[in-house]
Amino acid sequence: MVERVEQEEFLTERNVAILREAYEAIGKDGIDSVHAWDVISDDIVIRDRPEAPDAGTYTGRAGVRQALATSDESFEDFSMEPVDLIGVGDRHVVVVLRMHGRGRGSGVPVEEEIAHLWTVDDGKAVAMQVYSDAQDALRDARAAAE
Repeated sequence: MVERVEQEEFLTERNVAILREAYEAIGKDGIDSVHAWDVISDDIVIRDRPEAPDAGTYTGRAGVRQALATSDESFEDFSMEPVDLIGVGDRHVVVVLRMHGRGRGSGVPVEEEIAHLWTVDDGKAVAMQVYSDAQDALRDARAAAE
């Protein structure tokens, strides 16, 4: 039992580190950062928060680019800064983000906290769900980890 707990703690810490480094690489070098692509599975599935206008599901690396393009189309000076990374179980990480931007066309400033719930298998991000509320992401991560 102790060995299983230690393995889970190791995987949790490793997954948090993988995603922290990926967000840092994207923040520094943009989505074309080699490191960011190294941790994204070829068949990743990304799901928008259901309440988002034109919420969608994006698959594969082309889907990652499409999801990011959707944000760039809606906002100028768009950025997402990780505020907290929380490992849950041996496969899930909740990343709490502060999102900044200005509405494209309107110029209205937007600042919002959102969360990404990542599923990581064998060092690769295989799924990500976006949430408006970090507590909802944590609830779902804990349920998935049980």
